[in-house]
Amino acid sequence: MTLPYWTALPEALSSTQKQVIGELRALKDAHRLSFQEMGRLTHYSRASWERWLNGKRPVTREALESLIAALGADGTRLLQLLGDLEPSAAHANRQPAAADTAASRAPALAPAPAVSPAQLPAVVTDFTGRRAQLRELAELLTGNSAFPGQVPIAAVTGPGGLGKTALAVRAGHLVAHHFPDGQLYTDLGGADPTPQSAADVLGGWLRALGEAAGSIPSRPEELAARFRTLLAGRRMLVVLDNAASAAQIRPLIPGTNGCAVLVTARTRLSDLLGAHHLPLTALDEGEARQLLTTVIGERRTTAEPEALQRVLAGCAGLPLALRIAAARLAHRTAWKIATLADRLDDERHRLDELAVGDLAIRAAFQAAYRALPGSGPRTAEHDAKPTEVSAAQAFRLLGLFPGTRFTAHAAAALLDVSLRRAEDLLDALVEAHLLEADSTDRYRLHDLLRTYAAELAHQAETGTQRRTARERVTAWYLYACQQTQRDTGQEYVAFDIGAVARPEPAISFADRDTALAWLDAEQPNLLAVTRLTADLNLGPITWLLSRHVLNYYLLRALWRDAVEMSQLAVAAARTHGATEVLPRALAGISMPYAKLGLLDEAVQVCREAFEIAEQLKLTRDAGYSALLLADALGHNGRFEEAEPWYHQGIERYRTAGSSHELSRALNNTAWAFVEAGRYQAALPLAIESLELIRTTGNHLALGGTLDTLGIAYRELGRLDEALDTLHAAVDAYDKADSRFLGADALDHYADTLATAHRHKEAQAAWNKAAHWFDTTDQPRATTIRAKARQAAATSPPRHPATS
Repeated sequence: MTLPYWTALPEALSSTQKQVIGELRALKDAHRLSFQEMGRLTHYSRASWERWLNGKRPVTREALESLIAALGADGTRLLQLLGDLEPSAAHANRQPAAADTAASRAPALAPAPAVSPAQLPAVVTDFTGRRAQLRELAELLTGNSAFPGQVPIAAVTGPGGLGKTALAVRAGHLVAHHFPDGQLYTDLGGADPTPQSAADVLGGWLRALGEAAGSIPSRPEELAARFRTLLAGRRMLVVLDNAASAAQIRPLIPGTNGCAVLVTARTRLSDLLGAHHLPLTALDEGEARQLLTTVIGERRTTAEPEALQRVLAGCAGLPLALRIAAARLAHRTAWKIATLADRLDDERHRLDELAVGDLAIRAAFQAAYRALPGSGPRTAEHDAKPTEVSAAQAFRLLGLFPGTRFTAHAAAALLDVSLRRAEDLLDALVEAHLLEADSTDRYRLHDLLRTYAAELAHQAETGTQRRTARERVTAWYLYACQQTQRDTGQEYVAFDIGAVARPEPAISFADRDTALAWLDAEQPNLLAVTRLTADLNLGPITWLLSRHVLNYYLLRALWRDAVEMSQLAVAAARTHGATEVLPRALAGISMPYAKLGLLDEAVQVCREAFEIAEQLKLTRDAGYSALLLADALGHNGRFEEAEPWYHQGIERYRTAGSSHELSRALNNTAWAFVEAGRYQAALPLAIESLELIRTTGNHLALGGTLDTLGIAYRELGRLDEALDTLHAAVDAYDKADSRFLGADALDHYADTLATAHRHKEAQAAWNKAAHWFDTTDQPRATTIRAKARQAAATSPPRHPATS
């Protein structure tokens, strides 16, 4: 069926010609294509498609096959119709298309039944995207098994609101012409308290297939046998929507491979053996935007791009949420998109806003939640086992997790269960499609499901229970972060965290790379967990987390995260009157401040940190603050003010007797002298630092000291020593997995190679530095590549060898 805006076709066309054009128009409408897009997809002109679809010229087989291939659509019927229009001789001689060949392999068909049911509902008018899934389902459902009795079964699964039914109905219509004996459809009511029985469904289907009421068996097994008998030798599509379980489905599967079955369910149906499983996920941003635009019009969406982005974020790619949002905007033409965006920004009421008429996101989630063990009212058995966490309670409490992705270890801490029990609960939630397993060891709650879970937690759990769960997970993160810092080879001080950390479930890391990989995966959670500790006023956990994560942030050049985490630590220390914590917490902000260009702010926090440390006689903290203050002043072009602060820092570290911290102080000071052009003064400081740091095995600190010493050698004209030293610095940073600092050292090494007129080697070093900067600092990468090009242009040309 084509839409009413199409012009009438010329009367001279035959009925078959009109049918070809009508189906082509429907194909164009279904994929929302313009004539220009059709031309781009097929490499035929826009004008040609306009002529073909208005009946001015007969469409060519080549153009039709090109369009079908580009869309991944099933074009069997269109190609057959077009074949009927071709001259009989040409039609007889042409090779069959792939779809014809597949049809020829189908089993011989029995005579059509007296009734050919066509029970598929209509396709939703705003159906958007899912092209890859439609193609996959079409290929599966129309394929022919080599084994008699083997029926293709496709199971589309996912949580409520993802558009499983819409996809199944769309796919059913797409392949319906492959099943000329009809299409059976039923809603199995899997989300209802009492789903349909297979016997009730079969009784209705037998009547739809023309069976007299008096001849329909009453026993379930006889009903299933009669159903299989009636479909033997037929080609029928069976669509089972909203299935509750595999047991409910099995009696409804035909027994001959001329048929196919398409199932949707909110659970994974892992025990539906032989089925092809297609887990459905949220729409991507482009598809979500297209759905909204289809309903409310491009004029409104392009007028408010920022508000549209907020609505898309609030709907999180869920088709039902997007349809509800679009419907609300469509019915309120005076509303700006920003009005709805403002409402969706409030997470506490977001689910209330995503409701219109009888459509509601909350209702879509409720069915899956109510099917979980423990979702009903409390029972005597539950009261007898108050510590037993059910799947329903686990889902609720996971809504309190501060991040978006988490491990079974974090879940075990949050739920206060063993790791094994946590894994079992998470698997149950994955099976119910209330949780996604996005890798071998990480899980994710869809944003709207997370909102729903948190809402349930506020209804079912007391304030004390919710707070205790959050405290457990923050205390576990403190323990885990200390474990990673111990194993990453970073500058590590073993703070006593026993009074506030939770070491269960236990976690350990085989080596530095494993620990860093965990930190990389947890990066979004680290700041979120620290914010949660601040919200809960868990002062010691807040500042201890900051101390254990700061080195990782500096290693990965995550300056803004480092600033926020240090600011949270400072605020917590002030609130709790923990003055002794303030020097380190304040000083921790200075380096990221300086890296972000906030030099005055860096100087201010360092001065305050030094003054507090001096008052409290915290010698090491005073030395640390003095050096960072000197760095901030030096970076601000105030070296004369900075120099005495460097000496104060060194003096305090000598007094404290910490060789590790003294070596760092010496190197920092040497680097400052290099930057000030006082290379001869920098040498003894860097050499003393190197002697102290070599014994520690700290590659990061070793790289920094070698880098400083190498530049001092270069500026003093000692190029051979400079090259050897800088090459060693790059190697040390590589071993420390610090691409940002390593790329800096590579830049210095390449500069020295260029100074020695070794331009080819300099070019190679700069190219490697640019590659490393790609992962941390794109503007620097661009600058470094320009240096590499200059080195290539400077290199003398190679001359061919002469005999």
